[in-house]
Amino acid sequence: MRVALNLTHRCNLSCNYCYSGESFKDDMTFETATRAINFALAAINPDQILDIGFFGGEPFICFKMMKDITTYLREETQKANIPYQINITSNGTIINQSILDFLYKEQVNLTISIDGPENVHNLNRCFKNGRGSFQSISKNILKFKEHLDFIQVNAVYGPDTLVSLPDTLTFFLDNDLSVIHLNPNITSQWTKEVYANLSEIYMQIGEIYIESFLQGREISVNLIDSKCVIFLKGGYSADDYCGMGETEWGFAPGGNIYPCERLVGEDINSPHCLGNVHVGLDKKRQCALIEARGNRNPECETCKINKYCMNWCGCTNYHMTGHTNLAAPMLCESEKATIMAALNVFQTLKNNELFNKHLMGYLHNGRHP
Repeated sequence: MRVALNLTHRCNLSCNYCYSGESFKDDMTFETATRAINFALAAINPDQILDIGFFGGEPFICFKMMKDITTYLREETQKANIPYQINITSNGTIINQSILDFLYKEQVNLTISIDGPENVHNLNRCFKNGRGSFQSISKNILKFKEHLDFIQVNAVYGPDTLVSLPDTLTFFLDNDLSVIHLNPNITSQWTKEVYANLSEIYMQIGEIYIESFLQGREISVNLIDSKCVIFLKGGYSADDYCGMGETEWGFAPGGNIYPCERLVGEDINSPHCLGNVHVGLDKKRQCALIEARGNRNPECETCKINKYCMNWCGCTNYHMTGHTNLAAPMLCESEKATIMAALNVFQTLKNNELFNKHLMGYLHNGRHP
């Protein structure tokens, strides 16, 4: 079960594509956080892992609260005999020794948001005074790497930075960052003229990926790995599909319950709010949302690669089309391009021992790229 605690709407950056909402609301209180954890423990199946994510805004603004919540989480999961894992997504600008010690002690999966080299990153990720954040983040990444076994990076790309994506991947590899997430800005206006380039660009990413493994260097790139694992599985299974409102939850700072952290937004009269931890879950809204999950594009039913296509992600669909079960043309083109690029990788590296071991790691450990 994936649970995201949006600790705050506050952030020290002012990113152009931020979807976390304005910082006019109070931060999450300890009582609200404990109620959210109790909610999750009451809903989780005994054979599941509780995957807790700290989000914002910038979650390290609420570092003391984060530590207090973690202590409570550890105590309650031990009582319930439920294993847990902590994930934190941060803009990477806030760091001190206490934070580093916490991350190491708790074995946190840390993801730093950095969109690529300086000229790409600073286009959209700036401080509130307009100054680019690249220099601050790149220095801090070195400190994180010194103290942690590994960190992940997440690059958001939009119509303005799509063509730079291969350079962004090369930049990460040159800086010894090998666990990489490349994700499109799902709130952008993607024109056909822009996303027509996806196939060529994703294929370039695949070629960089291939070259890395041929040189004996293991890397993880979500665009490629996610599809290669699905090839091994023979397509997405029921367990892979969007579990929003059942196995995925997001909690706003004030305690409002959402089916995904990417739907919290400004937390104002949202149609996706399913109740509040201080009042309870609105079962009627939950059932309506579950009913509206999936994909209702008629063309998808007869598509030959439908079983490999992630056209059912509710929050992605909603941000791109306004409907949780209706995929956008850009997503269709992106999935086609991703599948073809990954297939080229899969076929080229099928006899590569390192690559095969890499993919088996996902299947054996139950991880998702």
